[in-house]
Amino acid sequence: MDTDLDDENADIDLSEMLELQLSEIDMISSMFPNPGELRLDDPSAVPSIKAFLDGKIKYEDLLVRIGFTLKIEPKGSKFPLELVCNLPHEYPAVLPAVFTRCQQMNRTNHKKLNEDLDQFLRNIERGEICLLSVIEWIQQNLKSYITRDTKSQNKKQEVEYDTVFCRLWIYSHHIYSKFKRRDIIDWAQELKLGGFSLPGKPGVICAEGYSLNVEEYWHRLRRLNWKKLTIKEKEEYDIGKEDIKKHRKFGDFEEKNFEVRGGKAREYHMDLGKLYEFLTEHDSGNIFSLYFGVDGKTPND
Repeated sequence: MDTDLDDENADIDLSEMLELQLSEIDMISSMFPNPGELRLDDPSAVPSIKAFLDGKIKYEDLLVRIGFTLKIEPKGSKFPLELVCNLPHEYPAVLPAVFTRCQQMNRTNHKKLNEDLDQFLRNIERGEICLLSVIEWIQQNLKSYITRDTKSQNKKQEVEYDTVFCRLWIYSHHIYSKFKRRDIIDWAQELKLGGFSLPGKPGVICAEGYSLNVEEYWHRLRRLNWKKLTIKEKEEYDIGKEDIKKHRKFGDFEEKNFEVRGGKAREYHMDLGKLYEFLTEHDSGNIFSLYFGVDGKTPND
């Protein structure tokens, strides 16, 4: 079973959770029936979940989850906002991953909006469907963030450009879920980041790019459900108007695999010697000891 259930969530009834998800997405669909308002990431998700609940497929064959983007535009607002939701199969026993997109809102106010939304979400009792409450919260509170933006726009300000390069090294207890692995890659590509991810136990993520985009990436990753996710190292410096590609140590973001070794059940471990060799080739060998507490060795050492 490809899921990220930890010991404390081992008793979750997935069938019950998925039934609740279907009922909630049905309510949202009825509330936002106009074309373009609700866009499912994968239209096959709902019928696939129904097939599982009807006993037509096994859970191991349920390869999709419900994810969607909802366009919210309160009356009188010139700030159309998109709410992005990804539902783990364990939701609502665990929190959904949600964040907003709003190109017209300045980064400071948008960051504050997402932080406040996250705090609201975390105050909701686990086990209760909450997406309708999230939508209602946005509709009721979006105006205050727009008001802040309008005031700032009335002042003469130069256009702000991000000139700070950032490289973030992230450690996860494990990365197994096919859904997390997809999000890790898709979000990095959306935000035009370089770097790589290494699934298995432990999991390693390196993201590099402009600081605001890297910060947004970290914000999204933290919204997912993890047993442990921490920043091991953050490299940051101003590059002015230089080409950011000159400062990247890695190419376009991709998932790496180094001679997978099997473990218990679905656990698998990467060849850490190969990882150290890869890091050394990209002038990052010192990072190995930050992750694992020991000096790295190449496979030939």
